Amino acid sequence: MKVVLDTSVYVDACRSADARARFRRAFLPLLPVTYLAAVVAYELRINALDPETRGLIDAMIHALQRTGRVVAPAFPDWVEASEVITRIERKDRAWRSKLPALLNDVLIALSARRIGATVVTHNARDFRLIQKYRPFSLRAVARA
Repeated sequence: MKVVLDTSVYVDACRSADARARFRRAFLPLLPVTYLAAVVAYELRINALDPETRGLIDAMIHALQRTGRVVAPAFPDWVEASEVITRIERKDRAWRSKLPALLNDVLIALSARRIGATVVTHNARDFRLIQKYRPFSLRAVARA
């Protein structure tokens, strides 16, 4: 089993001490099978505005990078993402304004699928939409 945690899971863990404790209980046991999506690393770093948060994120990124558990979109993922986004634009017009942000989620899903990983997210709505167009393993978890 392999898992890729979506950005929403990491961000939720930063909200409070209780959220961090829940994250540790739920996700630390999964650490040996957890892969970091390059897109998630990007999203986390651009939103880390203070030096302490940036340091924590960089430490996590480097730890997973050292163990070789980072997955980045490959060229075929980008091509397939363009197909998914185009189909969503045509068939689910209500999502049109969200397409630029949805691209990141599509790339996370396709990267995870390529390595046989399950995407774990609090953002079930977006990822279930993507599943309508490309199958991948998804586990939606509720925010506490």
